[in-house]
Amino acid sequence: MENPEQTQEISKSAKLETWLRALQVAQLLVINPHGLGGVILRARSGPVRDRWLAYLNTIAQLGGMRLPLRKMPLGISDENLIGGIDLDQTLRTGKAVLRQGLLAQCDQQLLLMPMAERVEVGAVAKVVSALDNGFIAIERDGQSRRIESHFGIVALDEGIEDDEQPNEKIRQRAAFLLNLDILGWRDLPETDDDFVPDAALLEDARENFSNVTISEDSLNALVGVAEQLGVISIRALNLAMNTAKCLAAFDREDEVSSMHLQRAIALVLSPRATRMPQSAPPEEEEIPSQSDEQPENEQDPIDQEPPPPPETSPEDQKQDEEQEDQEPETNTETPQALEDEILEAAQAAIPSDLLARLADLADLKSPKGMGGKTGAVKVGRMRGRPLGNMPGMPEGGKTLSIIDTLRAAVPWQRVRRAEMLAAGKTVPLGKIMIRKEDFRIKRYQERTQTLTMFIVDASGSSAMHRLAEAKGAVELLLAECYIRRDQVAVMSFRGSTAELILAPTRSLVKAKRALSGLPGGGGTPLSRAIDESFEVANASMRKGLTPALVFLTDGRANIAKDGSPGRPKAMEDAQQSARSASFYSFKSLWIDTSPQARDEGKAMAALLGSMYLPLPNAGANEVSQAIMQGLKRA
Repeated sequence: MENPEQTQEISKSAKLETWLRALQVAQLLVINPHGLGGVILRARSGPVRDRWLAYLNTIAQLGGMRLPLRKMPLGISDENLIGGIDLDQTLRTGKAVLRQGLLAQCDQQLLLMPMAERVEVGAVAKVVSALDNGFIAIERDGQSRRIESHFGIVALDEGIEDDEQPNEKIRQRAAFLLNLDILGWRDLPETDDDFVPDAALLEDARENFSNVTISEDSLNALVGVAEQLGVISIRALNLAMNTAKCLAAFDREDEVSSMHLQRAIALVLSPRATRMPQSAPPEEEEIPSQSDEQPENEQDPIDQEPPPPPETSPEDQKQDEEQEDQEPETNTETPQALEDEILEAAQAAIPSDLLARLADLADLKSPKGMGGKTGAVKVGRMRGRPLGNMPGMPEGGKTLSIIDTLRAAVPWQRVRRAEMLAAGKTVPLGKIMIRKEDFRIKRYQERTQTLTMFIVDASGSSAMHRLAEAKGAVELLLAECYIRRDQVAVMSFRGSTAELILAPTRSLVKAKRALSGLPGGGGTPLSRAIDESFEVANASMRKGLTPALVFLTDGRANIAKDGSPGRPKAMEDAQQSARSASFYSFKSLWIDTSPQARDEGKAMAALLGSMYLPLPNAGANEVSQAIMQGLKRA
């Protein structure tokens, strides 16, 4: 039986090895930030991540970086990212002045990207273009300029779920994928002072890594190992080769050795592996079976003497000796042996749960945000109904309000002319002097995207009376939502569960298909329907949607939250769920689908804060019209 203390010791050593590997990644990034692309660091905010960033900052300053880490804000505008016209200086000097953006300022530095999993696609495209080209092209208002910039990225992956990851374009260009979430503060050594290299060593490596060579056998071995690991990206091979060169330069060697290849593959290719490597099977030799070749009375081969070696003629022996004399006595490794040696080291560096996580990620589907036109009102700066202006710079797609800008600048003209005269400058005649503080940008009233969620009672009591009318009403409402480009979702509850049979979508075909297969019968788990529907609505609100819930039920709960039958307990749980859900203040509508209006439904709607509509003996058209009017008034 395995000793628990020994297992814990192995776990601690593995975590320490992970931390030392992360420190080595920081050293490599300082040596060649642009050639290695950068690192994607999966770690939430905490002391472990802060300590690694502090170590990186220390190493970068030793390597000669003045401002090693330049932070990229999450919602950065295009002008601030790649540069543009400096309006303030342009107005002061009377000619167009271009200013550099953040990417141009990161030359030979590192770009820090917090919350990399949430960076917009447009910003990712600009960062990726600068990484690939090595320059930033500024083309604004008739002005054009190209600025050289060679930088690396430090993308902080702060996602909670496994499917929350940085953009794949960034992952392809970053050499290193580190995961520090598995480490705790107690897993780290007391100090990292022993792992800080000499400043002269770092500077020497930064200057000489491009002079390091790599043999053809090493390249063939690198390609063979990548094929065994299932890594088919040429970019990943280039990153691994650059890493091996940096490691060799750090060791002050002129050529990449087998050890450098092993470390480079463990750092770059092993975290990208899509399959476990398989060693080549040994050559099979035909061994005759005992039943066919060996008689029963024959002795065991172990007891027999070994057969004499085959006789060779003197002429053959002389030819063999001549061939041995002609062959060089060098003992070099063959490419296949080198590949097997590196493959063994790469296999040891593959995370144990990598393939399991890859299988789980393949089954995940990220929801697509789609919206309508009848959501809640919010104040924006891009489009919608005009709401006046506010001080600000016309960047990031914001619109400059020229009239309001002039109106703000006019009262200060006399003061500004006096300042220019006092400074001995020439005062321009007939011109309005505009400064940065005069700029005004337009504001608009926008509407957020809308999600209309139908919670349909498919229990036995509703299926007997109104399920057909409810399906028809929902189909009519779906057509109306499709015209308004709203998202819709359908949840049904029956038996002991509530099921989201249609996730938020704008597809009318999917919605009709989900409704057509909706079965009926069973109990009424109203409490679960309320809890799960408001949970889905709350999640959609966090994604920027405005949820509106429509309950189609008679309100007669008979299944409790724990799944046990019984109307008193079920109604008590439903009322408790309604009180809890009322704190969300979502727009909701309660359609009483019973043949005659009942007090249970009215009381439940009051607890939820929903608008109550009793519709006895009404068809699908009446129900749909009532819902539309109710949502407008709610």
